[in-house]
Amino acid sequence: MVRPIVNRLYVRTDDFRLAHRLLSELQDRNLPAKQVSPSQVIEADAYWFGTPEEVESLGGRGVAVDVESVEETISTWLLSRQLEAPPQQLVVGIDPGPRPGCAFFSDGVLMGKREADSIEEALNSIVDLVAHTQPGQVLVRIGHGSPVHRDRLLNRTLALGYHVEIVNEHRTSSGQRRHAHGAAALKIAMMSGKAVHEQRAVEATDGELRNLQRISRQRSKGQLTISLAAARKVARGDLTMEEALKDAGYEAS
Repeated sequence: MVRPIVNRLYVRTDDFRLAHRLLSELQDRNLPAKQVSPSQVIEADAYWFGTPEEVESLGGRGVAVDVESVEETISTWLLSRQLEAPPQQLVVGIDPGPRPGCAFFSDGVLMGKREADSIEEALNSIVDLVAHTQPGQVLVRIGHGSPVHRDRLLNRTLALGYHVEIVNEHRTSSGQRRHAHGAAALKIAMMSGKAVHEQRAVEATDGELRNLQRISRQRSKGQLTISLAAARKVARGDLTMEEALKDAGYEAS
């Protein structure tokens, strides 16, 4: 049975907007919290969220937060709690692509979600979180779309010793704008997939290679297009796009 992050959690503030934001965010993260007034007495060992002024006045295990930093403050607080007691399982959902979406669940509680600028950045965020929280098990769930990016992520996460599942991500990110991949990753993290135990050969299609060439033109501001051979190396992960552009003679200003 997965243990709870905390036994008792309160939203303890007279700030209506802050209370609403806190309750909504905590609910989204599977963290049940009770709303009480600052004057109400709560258990001495209970954690609670309130304004900086309320926390300074009331003390205890209060967590100071303002309405503009609710998501960030909760994420930081959750990480500090994980450092006190390592989670049994960390589940990572990844929406694959050139800018992968990532979502992190620690013992069923949403730690956070984000969109990385590259596959390397996404992998580094996973490795860093694992290093900080020391979970008993790491399960990585990767959406089945974008085959080249999917298989690169699959190979790297298997090499790191994580359990990996491929999830049918149909309609988790279709038609969504940029920065919505984190939301798609959240859905992927919550869906069971097919376990994968062996690495795969990364073979880019002609269309994927042409897309990488198109991206190289965008990154170089129209100055050059990398060769198909270079695009193939980028697809396999042998080169980053920046390295391929540099090899082709482009110097970023």
